Amino acid sequence: MMGKLTVVEALRAVVQESNDEYAKTYARAGLELGGSTNAVVVEVGGAVGIAHEKTGKVMVGEELRVQLLYVLSNLAHWRGERAREVKAVLKEASKS
Repeated sequence: MMGKLTVVEALRAVVQESNDEYAKTYARAGLELGGSTNAVVVEVGGAVGIAHEKTGKVMVGEELRVQLLYVLSNLAHWRGERAREVKAVLKEASKS
């Protein structure tokens, strides 16, 4: 393990590695808000958010928390070390 994943990296892992199409759909929605695929993690008012380079839109706070909960609720059957790592990052971020 190379270090803790960011929220964006965890969402990308869901899209690329999970078998659940609903989880992938919700993860893509978080990553592609406003049509951008260049999402970066930002801090807005002390909360973690996802900013989209092309549009300038930011998913933060309750909106991001709910999106992450949708992803997590569909990952119940994803198993293994990578799954635990990704879920831990998403769970932690959804507490903000």
